[in-house]
Amino acid sequence: MQKPLPSFERMLDMAKNNPDALEQLRLEMVRDAINAAPEDYRQRLHGLQFQIDGQRLVSKNPMQACLEISRMMHNSLQDLKAYIDGHTGETSAPEAQAQPAKILNFPTEV
Repeated sequence: MQKPLPSFERMLDMAKNNPDALEQLRLEMVRDAINAAPEDYRQRLHGLQFQIDGQRLVSKNPMQACLEISRMMHNSLQDLKAYIDGHTGETSAPEAQAQPAKILNFPTEV
């Protein structure tokens, strides 16, 4: 059974005063989550965590890492949606075609 996540205030204090302990907590919680998954999924989850950790290492700062990991998740969800919808990634699908945009004029301050 996974241990509960500490309160936000506790993790904020750890981030400010003991970042190594916060990182250790993160590693433990990731490990526990992967180990709690069905055995058939664990290898894939380890591979995914490897990709996430690699992205964190090559990013220049935490914000860049967050944005890149978010991009990875978004791309994965797009792939899943395409699979569910029966698309093969070809751009012939109607929603994949370029649509003209309507440009709105906003009044400017003088």
